[in-house]
Amino acid sequence: MNKVRNISYMALSLLMGAAVTSCRDVNDWDTDGSAPRLFSVNGSKITVEAEDTYAQVTFTGVPDVSYYIIEVSQDSLYDDIQQGGTATSIVFGTDKSITKSPVTLTDLAGDSKYFLRMKAVSETVAESKWSYLIKSNAVSTFKTKAEQIFNESVASDRDEDRIRLSWDASKTVTNILVLDGNGDEIQNITLDDAAKAAGEFTVTGLTPSTTYTFVIKNGEAIRGTLRVATTAAMPKANYKYLLSEEVTVISQELLDEIAENAKAVSEDPNNYSVTIGIPAGTTIDLHGEAEDGSATSVKIPEGMSVTFFGLAGGAAPVLNLSKAVDIRGSHAYISFNNVEIKDGGCQYVINQSEGCTVGELSFVEVTLTDMARSWVRLQGSSAKTIETIAIDNCMVKNQGSGNYALLYFNNAAYNVGKVSIKNSTFDTMMHSFIDCRNAVVGSIDISNCTFYNIIGAGRYFVDAQNVNVPVVLTNVILAKVNNETAKGVRDASVEAVNSLMTSDFVLASNKFSTDITYEGTAADLFKDPENGDFTIKDASVSAGDPRWLVTEE
Repeated sequence: MNKVRNISYMALSLLMGAAVTSCRDVNDWDTDGSAPRLFSVNGSKITVEAEDTYAQVTFTGVPDVSYYIIEVSQDSLYDDIQQGGTATSIVFGTDKSITKSPVTLTDLAGDSKYFLRMKAVSETVAESKWSYLIKSNAVSTFKTKAEQIFNESVASDRDEDRIRLSWDASKTVTNILVLDGNGDEIQNITLDDAAKAAGEFTVTGLTPSTTYTFVIKNGEAIRGTLRVATTAAMPKANYKYLLSEEVTVISQELLDEIAENAKAVSEDPNNYSVTIGIPAGTTIDLHGEAEDGSATSVKIPEGMSVTFFGLAGGAAPVLNLSKAVDIRGSHAYISFNNVEIKDGGCQYVINQSEGCTVGELSFVEVTLTDMARSWVRLQGSSAKTIETIAIDNCMVKNQGSGNYALLYFNNAAYNVGKVSIKNSTFDTMMHSFIDCRNAVVGSIDISNCTFYNIIGAGRYFVDAQNVNVPVVLTNVILAKVNNETAKGVRDASVEAVNSLMTSDFVLASNKFSTDITYEGTAADLFKDPENGDFTIKDASVSAGDPRWLVTEE
């Protein structure tokens, strides 16, 4: 009898167990066993692929679900917090739209950490308990990428003391932070409704030639970051003259008028300075005019120091020279800054025959293309002194087709104290680079420069016959000669520091005393030298024009 009773109890237990198992395929039970509820989503199988303002959530679904609720928050989430109960909560799916995986969550803050939880909801049984994003058996978070709603800065956005910023006006923003080079906050600009609607704001009160970081925010959320540099300031002078947009020629008459105005405000009418601001994106002819209407050289007035300065706001202006510039007389300095110089028939920028005394003749951020003869040539028997010829951050291409050196002063009557050339690129030169035979030359310093396809047939890199001038090359790349009979230096001592010659920069004679040969050719070293791209491919090379060095962000 007892055996029969025991068998009956066992059968009943198995039957009840089967019934429970059947129910658990579709639901769970409350702790008191009074009502069924849906199973929770497996938190360890929730994955998140986050971008800047959205994220895709993938999960494994549960049976008999009608829809899912997903909540994210930058604050911690846990069971005791009601749905949507944090200050940063965003709840998705209350409209019953989330019915399967994957799902995209939108309108998130960029560069932000989020907690995530989700639950399954049914029309017939109780919703599931919250499931949390799980990684390595622990509640985890995901982080959005940094958002970028700023537009790229263009030349017209930049000036010497201000930067115009623009962004996607459909995005909600509150303020812009301005950070200096050390990352320290120097301005916090609250954006008004007009700026928000326009999607632009001009930051003022900045310092020339300075790089700033701008951060646009919506409350605490960063929506974009942009690094932009102000332009160089218009050089100081006794008199500044802004060329009108309507002016197309800097004539001798105009230059003389500017000189008289400058003298009037200068303490010394025999030694005064002028800066001529040339509007960006313009082309200006630079020449005088003879009685018959033909072009003549513009003469820099006696005692004037002058800078021809290309203004910011667009492409560098073009100076079209039909005749070379005459620098006779005395001048503390003559400078060309942020301009493109075009050979409009001049063949030389400077082709000086009359006597002159110049403290510094400089070219800064100048592009010189297809100049048939020389950049600077001194000629004739008159005594000429230039204390410094300075070339900085310039680009020279296709020079010397008329069989003249780039710098050409080969007479004992000429005295050049120093030649300083740096941060520049010289691409295709068909004569000597410098011809200073018999002249008095103090030194030639070349640093951080890239040379490609230079030195014509039988010509020299530096021809210093009877001069014996010291030539110092620092961080210089010499790549590929223009002709197989190219020569090195004559009557000059060469010191090379961290400099190299590619294997196709082969000198037929007058070689450097130090072997600085690089194993590869110009094509091995540069990205695309034949098309003017001298980006360094070899990370071990730290020489050459800095604009071609690849740096890690």
